[in-house]
Amino acid sequence: MMEYIDTTTLDKVGQFLKDNQLKVFIGESMTGGFLGSVLSMQTDSGSYFLGGITSYATSVKKSLLQVDEHSISYFTPESSEVTFEMLEGLKKLVEADVYVAITGMAFPDSSTEHQAEVGDIFIAICFSGIHMRKTLHCVDCDAAQIYITAVNHIIHELYRFTLDLDE
Repeated sequence: MMEYIDTTTLDKVGQFLKDNQLKVFIGESMTGGFLGSVLSMQTDSGSYFLGGITSYATSVKKSLLQVDEHSISYFTPESSEVTFEMLEGLKKLVEADVYVAITGMAFPDSSTEHQAEVGDIFIAICFSGIHMRKTLHCVDCDAAQIYITAVNHIIHELYRFTLDLDE
C-alpha cells in the first residue's frame, strides 16, 4: 500500500489525455472530492479535467446522477451496482471521453445499513467507450489510506487504458 499519491503515473496519464485531447468527468461518493483534487494537481489538468459531482449523500446520487431508488435500497449506496449507475448518470450530464465513478466505505457508519465493509472500494470507469468495474478491499487501513489507495488505483487503471490505446 502506498502512503502517497503516485504523481509520476498521474503525470503520464495527464500527458496522454492532453496529447489526445480527451476530457474527463468524475462522480465521487466515498472520496468526497479527493479524486477531483488529485486530478487537478497535475500541471496540465485544465486541458482535460472537466470537473465532477461529489454525491456523498444518497439524495444527490438519486437527483443528479439518476441512480435508481431500488438499486440504492437493494444493493445499498456503497456497492458496485450503484457505482455503475453513477457512471451512467455522469454520461447524461456532461460530454466527455473518460468517466470515473467511485463509492465505498472509508470508516464505520452506523446511521444506515450497509453491505459494504470498511475498506471496500467500488470503481467504475468508462474510457472512450470501454467499461471497467472493480471492487477492492483495503485491509487494516484508516480512512486516509483507503482514499489514497482508491485514487492511486484509479490513476493506475487510467494508465492501463492509455497503454492499451497507445498500442
